[in-house]
Order: sequence, then C-alpha cells, then structure tokens
Amino acid sequence: MSYHAIFAGVVAVTAIAMLLNEQVLKLPKTIALTIISVTLSFIITLSVRLTPSIIHPLHNLLSSVDFKTTVLDVMLGYLLFASSLHINTIALKKHFSIIIYLASIGVITSTIFTGFILWRVSQWVHLPITLADCLIFGALISPTDPVAVAAVFKTTKNVPERIKTKITGESLFNDAAGILLLVVLVQIFYLGDTKHMNFTDISMMAIRESVGGIIWGILVGYITSIFLIKTNDSEVSILITVAAASCGYSAAGIFHVSGAITMVIAGLIVGNSSKAKRFSETTTLSVSKFWDLVDGMLNSFLFVLIGLEMLTIVDINYSVLVMGIIGIIIVAVARFGSMLLPSIILIDRKKREAFKWSEITLLCWGGVRGAISLALALSIPELPDSLVAITYFVVIFSILIQGSSFKWVVKKLYPQE
Repeated sequence: MSYHAIFAGVVAVTAIAMLLNEQVLKLPKTIALTIISVTLSFIITLSVRLTPSIIHPLHNLLSSVDFKTTVLDVMLGYLLFASSLHINTIALKKHFSIIIYLASIGVITSTIFTGFILWRVSQWVHLPITLADCLIFGALISPTDPVAVAAVFKTTKNVPERIKTKITGESLFNDAAGILLLVVLVQIFYLGDTKHMNFTDISMMAIRESVGGIIWGILVGYITSIFLIKTNDSEVSILITVAAASCGYSAAGIFHVSGAITMVIAGLIVGNSSKAKRFSETTTLSVSKFWDLVDGMLNSFLFVLIGLEMLTIVDINYSVLVMGIIGIIIVAVARFGSMLLPSIILIDRKKREAFKWSEITLLCWGGVRGAISLALALSIPELPDSLVAITYFVVIFSILIQGSSFKWVVKKLYPQE
C-alpha cells in the first residue's frame, strides 16, 4: 500500500468525521473524532468476516498506518512546538517547581505504583504477564499527553489558570521523563543489558537527554527568534518556524538528546519573544494563525488514527477485557498516589497548599492519556499483546470519559471560578 493512498484514506475519514460532527453530533472535536473512528474500526472488523472480498481492501488501507512512526517520528515535534508557542511563560515560571516534580518524580512514582499493582492483579486473574512487563507498561502509560490535554482545554474555558498551567506544563515536560524511563527499563528487562547499564550509565543518559535537549532547544529557539526579528514577510516567517520544528526535532535524534524537550524549549522561547512584541505585527499574526491551523489539523488526524488503531489491536479476550477495565482504575489510583505523595511528605505549609485536595483531584482527572502512550506501546516488540490492548483501553477511556467530563468536574470543584 503506497504512503499516498494511506494518507488519502486517513484524510478522507477525518474530513467525513468532522463534517458529520459539525452537522449531526455537535460534540467536542476530539470526542467526536475518536467515537466515529472507533465505530468505523468496529464496523470494518465485523464486515471483513461477512464480506471479505469487498471490505478487505478498505481494512488493509486503514490498518496500514505505522502508528508509532507517524506519532513519535513525524507528528510529535510539530505538535509540541505548536502547543508550547501559546504557553503563558510567566505563569509557567510561577509553578515551575511543581511542574518539574510532576514531570519527573511524579512519573517515576506513578510507574512504580502502576507496575506493582497491575502485576498483583494480573496474578489474581491469571493473566500471563511478568513484573517487568507491568513496570514497562507503567512507564509508557504514566506520562500525560500534551495533545490530548490541550484538546481538552480548548473545550473547557473556565479552568483556573494555575491548574491549567500545571497540567499543561506537566504534559509538555513529562514525555521526556517517561520515554527515558521506558528506554532504561526496556534495556534492563528485555534486552538483558544489566551488565552494561549501571547507575552511572543511567545518570549520564538522563543528563545527556535532558540537559542536551534543553541546550539544543535554547539554540533552536533563539536562532529562530533572531531570524523572525529580521523578517516582515508572512511566508518567510512561517517557513522559518517550520524549518525550526522539523530540523530541530530531527537533529535532536542525531545528537541523541530529547527531541520532546528540544521542541518545548524552542516553542517557549519563540512564543515568549512573540508575546514580548519583538517580532513585527505581520510575523506575529501569520505565525500564530499558521500554527493554530497546523495544531488543529494534526490533532484531528491524530484522534482519527487512535480510533483506527483498533484495527491492529489483537488478542482481545475476556481476561484482557477485564484487565482493561481494571487497568483504567489502576492508572487512576497510581496517578492519585503520585499527586498525594508531596502533600504527605512536604513540611512547608506554603508548599503543601499547592497540593490541596481539589487541585489533586483536578490534576488527576485532567491528566489525559493519548497517542503517545499507544505509540510507545506499539514501539516495543517484546511487550505482550494483552498489555498493548490494555493501553488502548486506558487511552480510549481517558479521551472519551475524562475528556468529556472534565468541564463538569471543574464546575463541581470550582463553582465560583
């Protein structure tokens, strides 16, 4: 199947789904696209058994998407750059210490909680997965998805700014922590690299990925800003930012530094320069409108791809279905535990105020999982099919249930805001 045919099929499904939602369903875009694409996948899967000669070509077309490559290697850099462009950097600095905790220690804590609880439960239901499998699942499911989080906030306007900053900031930074932790666990448990991986090696890898990503992101951001200051042409300014996002992310892989951190830092610097009115009005307006459009379109494709990915999920049986439901609960409990921990151990009353019950609840419910977790699961050949299916259950639940009810939860917790 040619790449153009696959791309055309995904675009067609996305366009039809968006039109159907606009004319009939009138739901939030992310919810509608996911529902429609999951429903389409379910119908195609059933139809293949009834009329294989007619439906099989369509099934092959829509299931030919390399989800992992499309999300992690192509779309993620652009989406992170677009999301960080519009972050309020003043509010981010104010809550930076909490955000860094959530994006680092919070991810590690959530991974440990998720892994051990899932392992114990899997033994009770006789699902053949090991503790190593469960810890790796915990690492890939713990980071929240900046794309899904941003999509939720677009339909929920009355979120307190401090909560929005914490959740959005965490989702932008915790991908790197989750991916790094996942790489280490895969090397230790699946690749048998324990002889070559010690604490020093792990520390050096973390420093190279994170600090290297920060330094490269600063360079990309400032160089891009310098070029944008010098131009007053819409097309030139847009091409400069596209070059920054594409080349910066690709080069990060060559340098073996975090591409996710690179794009977040670069986007923050360019966005801050724009808010400081260092660019011409034409440049500011054209760049803002362009990346809003790119963000919206890529989001649409992404949520359709999540729904269509059900076509490739295999080994869904009664045990996996039960574990999928249990997995949803475990992931929620683990995230709550990682949020509750600072409130228990912090002695300083002022710091503890940052983790009040209402904020912990909203941080937990607003921590939406999405395409990144699913792409990471699909990128590990050794991961059991049952855990890939459980990942899919958690992602779909997170988008549909957490995403659709987040506005209601905000109103209940903060009725006066």
